Amino acid sequence: MKWSRKKAMSDIALASISQYLTQIILFLRNFIFAKLLGPHDFGIYASIFLFFSYGNYANFGIIDGISRIVPYELGAGNEKRAKDIIGVGLWGLNLTISFFVVVVIFYSLISPLPTIAENRISVILAGIAVLLNQNFTYVLTYLRLKHKFNKSYLIQFWGTLIDLVISIVLMLKFKVVGIFLGMAIGLLIMLIFSFRDILKEVKPKVNFGVLKSIFNVGFQILLVGFTYGFLMSADKFSVANLFEKSKMGIYSVAVGLGMIPYFASATLGQFIGQRMLEEYGKTKTKESLKIFLDESLLAIAFLIPLISILTIAFAEPFIHIFLPKYVDSLKIVDKLAIAYYFISLAAILGTFLITINQQGRILVLNLIFAPIVLFLNYLSFKINLDLIGISYVTFLNFFLRTLFLFLLSYGNYTKILPSFFTFLKFSLPSIPILIAFGLKFLTLNPYLKFYLRILIAILWLALSVYYLSRKTEIVSTMLDILKRRLTFYANKFSDMF
Repeated sequence: MKWSRKKAMSDIALASISQYLTQIILFLRNFIFAKLLGPHDFGIYASIFLFFSYGNYANFGIIDGISRIVPYELGAGNEKRAKDIIGVGLWGLNLTISFFVVVVIFYSLISPLPTIAENRISVILAGIAVLLNQNFTYVLTYLRLKHKFNKSYLIQFWGTLIDLVISIVLMLKFKVVGIFLGMAIGLLIMLIFSFRDILKEVKPKVNFGVLKSIFNVGFQILLVGFTYGFLMSADKFSVANLFEKSKMGIYSVAVGLGMIPYFASATLGQFIGQRMLEEYGKTKTKESLKIFLDESLLAIAFLIPLISILTIAFAEPFIHIFLPKYVDSLKIVDKLAIAYYFISLAAILGTFLITINQQGRILVLNLIFAPIVLFLNYLSFKINLDLIGISYVTFLNFFLRTLFLFLLSYGNYTKILPSFFTFLKFSLPSIPILIAFGLKFLTLNPYLKFYLRILIAILWLALSVYYLSRKTEIVSTMLDILKRRLTFYANKFSDMF
């Protein structure tokens, strides 16, 4: 399908709204869990949830392989090859994840760890949820490959909403076990609903040769994704293993608030990644991708600070009013908000490097960072820096990793020094976040601090729209789409009278 900037911006705008509605539901879900379970039980839930988070990497790269190969083959005109990969991928996915579920069940039965032994049923349900979620991810991936982005996000939204209702009802009766049972039931309902149409077009196909080719491409990307995911959650991993469970509950609330801005980058990355692959399949040149890289980074650099400032502004009254037991998380939220600005830029850079088959460089970088980050987390724990130390290590992790990804990405177009200055240029939009963060050190009325942060957000929004509408086609196109839609609905409304 031919790439159209207007079509892409329309998809991104609609999907971003859907994605943030989904994230609001997830935030509400975790808020209710945190409120009703308390820091200790919420910490247990967050610890067991890591099985689900890491378990989604147990497909050995099949989803990643499909996402990488199919757009490239479609861009190159090889539709039959793309169709074979989609069918074999469905069979291979269920083969590998079924093996993972068996391993989780066996581990839960023999594990001497108290958290596992005392919550065995929750661990098993988390493993089953991985199998269901991977099939659901396959459905979403297939719809995006068919350019049905809006439908995929709509299904994801309804799945999250169903999970919210069922999990809360079961949690009231069974606590942590009820959450994971609700998750599994919600995913099963969505699979029954969504797979019905997919199986009319896709037939599982056994072919070890094609499966091997998917592994060859996808496994390395999976390793990149796994090490990246580990670096993203190394703070929670360390807190879960070094601190008491109530600390894990407090830190999880801070992470839930701090990473809100990141979802904008993740949503944009899904669109831009597929567009890049299709373009690269056609042209085979890196030069054709630079516009994607430049404009995506500019959009993220101006959008993320706005969301981060609003997050910092609303986090303080929200925690004090609704989650007073988690008030210590306020010491961490602002630092994580700044850290997630940089990792949001890194998400786009990583997508670009994978597109041009340079994922090996990302893997090496991640493997170097992982032990260093874990050591620094352990060191901050030993010298009693508490959760504040973990948040500073997280910032350092995201900041430096993004710097190296800038050097690797723009190194394809220029030398190291200009690439470094490009990183510095993209670091400047983090200043408004620092200003909003710095207000906490002033002895001001809480209401005044809140309104000052809102004012900073409004000024930054005005500056962003002004700058981007002149420097890129992204905002100007989005404004044009918004104008046309508002005109359409206004005319519809006037026709009623």
